[in-house]
Amino acid sequence: MRLTAVFAALCATAMFTAVHAQTAPAKPAAPKAPAKPAAAAPAPAAKAKSKLMTRDELRACLQRADDNKAEADLVEADDKKLAEERKAVLAERDLIKEKNAAIEAEGNALKEEMAAVTAKANELTAKMKEMSKKEQVAAKAEYDALAAATNAKVDPHNQKRRAFLEEVKAFEAKVDAFNKRKDDLGARADQVGEKQDAWRAECGSRPYSEDDEKAIQKEKAAARKAG
Repeated sequence: MRLTAVFAALCATAMFTAVHAQTAPAKPAAPKAPAKPAAAAPAPAAKAKSKLMTRDELRACLQRADDNKAEADLVEADDKKLAEERKAVLAERDLIKEKNAAIEAEGNALKEEMAAVTAKANELTAKMKEMSKKEQVAAKAEYDALAAATNAKVDPHNQKRRAFLEEVKAFEAKVDAFNKRKDDLGARADQVGEKQDAWRAECGSRPYSEDDEKAIQKEKAAARKAG
């Protein structure tokens, strides 16, 4: 059951069927012209009237309605908080994706650079015999500088990658916690919806005395004042 549907049902004002203590007297029947005797038709069975709730039963029903609405209000408030948290989680997810793309791009560029250094080493190895001693020294110095510059990027990249993986783990834990709260909230909403359905069946259509209702409202007002 979706939360919005539950809230619409739970936030409705409790409705009872009021029964007045007195009813209007029936009008006297009009005189009829005499007619030929006929077989008497059976009188219709009187409809059974619903028994009024006792004051204790009415008090219990009113309290159940209040409890259901209070819980529905809490669920609705938590649902709004969860909706805001979802926005934050999605924003963080987008940042994670951006960081991941940047780290992958940096890693791919570093691999290409390392491949170029390896190719340079193979090239120098092949040409080394053709070079003079001076040329060999210069070529080796150039290669060492290139290799050192590339190697200097490896550790920082790996550290960045390890830190990012820890960030991803923390984010995944946050997502798991969010999903659990979402599922728990959905279960709470379903439970309140079931209680509201039970209230409708057990209280919603039962007649009661308005005097009892007024007395109960006075009790509640007195309790609020004392509290």
